Amino acid sequence: MNKLKKLKKNVDNKILTIKYIGSRGEGISSLTTEINYKKSDYTFFTPFALPYERVVVKPILSTSDGIRADLLEIKISSPKRIDPKCSHFFKCGGCLLQHWNFEDYSCWKFEKISLPILKISPTTNIKPIKTSSTRSRRHIKLKAKKNKSNTIIGFNEYRSKYITKIKECIIIDLELEKFIHVLENPLHQLLDIGDEINIHMNLLDSGIDLLINGIEKIKYQRLNIFIEAISTSSVIRFHRRLKDNTNELLFTKDLSILSNKFFSTYIFPPPGGFLQATAEGEIAIIESVMKGLNENKKTKLVCELFCGSGTITLPLLKKKFHIHAFELDNEALKAIEMASRKEGVGNKVTTKLRDLKNFPLTSDELTKYDIIIVDPPRSGAKLQFSNIAKSNVPTIISISCNVNTFVRDSKILIGNNYKLKWVQPIDQFLFSAHVELVALFQLK
Repeated sequence: MNKLKKLKKNVDNKILTIKYIGSRGEGISSLTTEINYKKSDYTFFTPFALPYERVVVKPILSTSDGIRADLLEIKISSPKRIDPKCSHFFKCGGCLLQHWNFEDYSCWKFEKISLPILKISPTTNIKPIKTSSTRSRRHIKLKAKKNKSNTIIGFNEYRSKYITKIKECIIIDLELEKFIHVLENPLHQLLDIGDEINIHMNLLDSGIDLLINGIEKIKYQRLNIFIEAISTSSVIRFHRRLKDNTNELLFTKDLSILSNKFFSTYIFPPPGGFLQATAEGEIAIIESVMKGLNENKKTKLVCELFCGSGTITLPLLKKKFHIHAFELDNEALKAIEMASRKEGVGNKVTTKLRDLKNFPLTSDELTKYDIIIVDPPRSGAKLQFSNIAKSNVPTIISISCNVNTFVRDSKILIGNNYKLKWVQPIDQFLFSAHVELVALFQLK
């Protein structure tokens, strides 16, 4: 949805019948009505509504796709509606679907992956979805704002810049939830009234890795008071992000290690670095990648594109594989090098700094590999997939957090003699609209 335009406050409320849940987790309905003196067939997007419900809504925004509306009243409720377990639901924008029967919610996520994929590849095997547990999220991004009387730490409300203060969260690990409360008073002393900052927390083996964005101008004297206040907490490392987008280390007391006990490996994530949201999700992704690798018995040399800090790289290095790992983030590549040396497999990996979005590997550069693993950002990697399609590498494993860009990029491979053999859906962002997948392509 683009080109948001606020509607006038005197726009009449509308009565809608919800048809289905859309890709963003909102209830979708259509109505022929008048809005801003223009009568037309409008599509409405209403959060917190469920299929077949009769609802009263307030139109709020006009977009190129339709009308965004707020839910005011439920006249006819769905039998699939349940009481959400979190007291912040309907306010916090982190979850959208706690009010839906879990079986129906899980089926919706499965269909969100399966339906568009089967349209382009009807013979693909879509495996049953793997879902992470509650209280398993180990990586979160929060907002904080200082008011006169207090400092609020939480998540933005849905479609809003307003921050909902978090007292509890059924999604995140309990240690992260506890630290949010510990952080309130020290932050209140550190910030000036009106200051708004971003907080990144990664839960590692020994505690919390903390990165704060928005405090680059604060003097060291005040920072030292803040550091002293959090030094007895579960924080093991603290950085602040500077204007040039580098991170300044302000406090550390332990090695910043994240283990994967299932695969007997560990990584050293950079501050604020990307982690798979849950340990269960990470295991599901790596297991699927391993399965794809094992289907090509001759695989020795692997090309890993968008490798991050080595979540997938390290488990593969401890097997028979040699890997060339490509990534734009130099700190992430340093983390792979350090972990691989410490685990005695440094001679099996070559890391290369590369902007794969703008300067993808060419088909000639790719032809020497036995297999390619590609894990692009949400926007996908159209240029890189175009070159992969021309490389004739026999096996491609694609990991994606956006089924729309995955389908777009997959069409390129399918149109160049690749078969999409199977897809594994993975839900590690509970009650949100996000769902991930691992897919195996084989050259016909």
